Amino acid sequence: MFVLGFHFPASMGNHIPDELVAEKIADVDISDVKEIKLLMGTKERDKEWLSYTNKDTFLFRAMVHYFKEENPDRVQKYMIYMNRYQMSEISKRVDAADDETMKLCHNLDNMEQFRIEVA
Repeated sequence: MFVLGFHFPASMGNHIPDELVAEKIADVDISDVKEIKLLMGTKERDKEWLSYTNKDTFLFRAMVHYFKEENPDRVQKYMIYMNRYQMSEISKRVDAADDETMKLCHNLDNMEQFRIEVA
């Protein structure tokens, strides 16, 4: 089973505990990232930039991991819906006390296209 690009044994089935995913995400180096920028939308007039800077959340680390994974040149990257969904669902349980994060999770749950970059 893969969750956020991390492999978990098939013997665990489809229900991977959030704590195990959080352990893997905890090792992600975020020291060189101050801000995550998300471009939401596809049509020029409907595009919206979202900024996320809360480094103390699971969601921040998960997004940095997603951006850096297989992206050595650190260019803007399209976010695949399944990855956004997994990030959002785990974050809703782990980061529930943070209003900014919950608002971003709500945006990630829709079918709008997203691109991500870090600063």
